[in-house]
Amino acid sequence: MKNTVDISAVSVRAMIKTNNTEPNNTKLCLAKNRSGKPCQKYPIVGRMRCRLHGGLSTGPRTEEGKARIIAAHYKHGRRSKAFLETRKRMWAALRKKVMEMKIQGYL
Repeated sequence: MKNTVDISAVSVRAMIKTNNTEPNNTKLCLAKNRSGKPCQKYPIVGRMRCRLHGGLSTGPRTEEGKARIIAAHYKHGRRSKAFLETRKRMWAALRKKVMEMKIQGYL
């Protein structure tokens, strides 16, 4: 009796895509793509995601790369309490000047 291995079509495609000759039940990446549908690519070997969705990413390794990540989390400050108070005072002063000009007949 010949040994047969039940290989699904998904496993065959995974073997071809990953250059892996051993049959396995490789899952798909399934990360949401820009259209909102799950990605149909196969993940990088030993990872859960494909190369397009972070499977190749190892994160920043150098100090420069780590500093870039920290800088990316910088908030702009346009909604800080200090900015909102300053803006409120500026608009109040502007309204006051407009009202004075209306009373004097300039507007």
